[in-house]
Amino acid sequence: MSKIRGVRFWRNAVQLTAAITLVLVGLATADRQRAHAQAVETAGPIEAILRSGEGVSPQDLGALKQFYEARKYRPAWFDGDNLNADGATAIAAMAASSDDGLDPANYELVNLRKPLGEREPDMIARRDLFLTIQVLHYCADVRNGRDELLHLDPDVDLPRDDINQAPALSHALLERKLPEFLQAQPPQSATYAALKAALENYRVVAEKGDWGELPPTSKFEAKDVDAETLAFLQRRLKLEDPAFASNPSPTVSDINSAIRRFQISNGLDGDGVVGRATLAALNVSAATRVAQIGANMERLRWLPHTPEKSYVTVNVPNATLVVVGNGVELLSSRVIVGRPNDRTPIFRAMITEVVANPPWVVPKTIARAEILPKLRKNPSYLVDHQMIMANGQIRQLPGPKNALGFLKLNVSDRFAVYLHDTPSRTLFARNERFLSHGCIRVQQIVPLASYALTGDVTGGAERLAAAIATGQTVRLTLKAPIPLYVNYFTAFLSADGSLQFRPDIYGRDARLIAEMRGRSFAQATSSTGVCRRPA
Repeated sequence: MSKIRGVRFWRNAVQLTAAITLVLVGLATADRQRAHAQAVETAGPIEAILRSGEGVSPQDLGALKQFYEARKYRPAWFDGDNLNADGATAIAAMAASSDDGLDPANYELVNLRKPLGEREPDMIARRDLFLTIQVLHYCADVRNGRDELLHLDPDVDLPRDDINQAPALSHALLERKLPEFLQAQPPQSATYAALKAALENYRVVAEKGDWGELPPTSKFEAKDVDAETLAFLQRRLKLEDPAFASNPSPTVSDINSAIRRFQISNGLDGDGVVGRATLAALNVSAATRVAQIGANMERLRWLPHTPEKSYVTVNVPNATLVVVGNGVELLSSRVIVGRPNDRTPIFRAMITEVVANPPWVVPKTIARAEILPKLRKNPSYLVDHQMIMANGQIRQLPGPKNALGFLKLNVSDRFAVYLHDTPSRTLFARNERFLSHGCIRVQQIVPLASYALTGDVTGGAERLAAAIATGQTVRLTLKAPIPLYVNYFTAFLSADGSLQFRPDIYGRDARLIAEMRGRSFAQATSSTGVCRRPA
């Protein structure tokens, strides 16, 4: 009898479950039908708004039309009057934009999170359109940087990698791949990922009260200071040096080694002596590093989202040049760049030609300010420096005294900046190599010119030597122009993957940070962007 009751129980349970399932399926189907009906109902107002353009910025209208036409004007982010999963994902991504050094307030999340109020199709349509606009703005900002920031300084000339993301966004929603789409928007380089991680680390330090400062003092080494200063150095260095932080009982020698690593990571002589420059670097707050890293992440967004495989790049604050061939670093060289009053600009251009034994046509501004006063004091000045004057123009002939040295690489930039040799080669030994009038002197000029000619850093050396040996100006044509990027990164990765910082020698960081924070900053009044003299 009990067996029969058990069978009946399970039969009833199965029947009840089936009934409940039918009810739930029916409810789900009803919900879908209701959501579909509401989406169709909202499509009308969306189409009407886009056709009239009322309340929509002209800059956004084209992308919005393209986005909504592909989905027959149905809302993307709302199911009826409720924010759907995609809408929640998009808002979460914008809310986390501070992880990329952006300001979430730029995307008006407060307005997006407000209750709809009147839950009419027109209200839902406007909210859906507004969210689409913010998502597209966020994608543009995190992928390509903000246009107004790129053009903050007049001596910046980088091509915009502007892409209408409306079709890609629409496709991502259709394929249910919105999270993957959003994750792919920021630069995908190792440098960007490292700066993003560093941004979070420095924020944590800043929020905990930062690391404090050492008072001004005379030069010292770790072995010579009191216990309090030694303890400060130990705490301070552990926050930026993982190897040192993993040492539970560091000795004075360990602290000295950490100081040396700190100096090198800040572009200083790694001598272990805490002098004025090292003290200043130690006293840069974590909050300042947060702002600095955010500014450099913005500059990384100005570069092509998909890097070129072969190119030459110069980082002005680090005064270095790197040649990348087919994705591999082939050459690294010290360079000398513009002084603070004669800034080397930021640009992308093409290396078009190698010139052996180049003459130097002295710009009139340099002739008036520097050459002519010397000529008045010394009538043989021109002869002594292998210069001639013709038709009011001073020209320096090729030779060992020529300011361009024996090799010059012509570049197609609008600033008249180029890469060249120099007779003053001892200056490359300096850490601070901000000495030119804007052009870029290259220590490894022969390997660079060889690469430009042959794609190999040694393959063109004999040809270059033969051209130089003629004593005449020889123009050597390249098989193909080579991209040149002149950048300004004060926070970057070294070849060994360690985070590096450099001073803001031109004040570009200060202006960019102020603008990113919504504050005006006086533009520099110094001359910029013209290589008036290689010096």
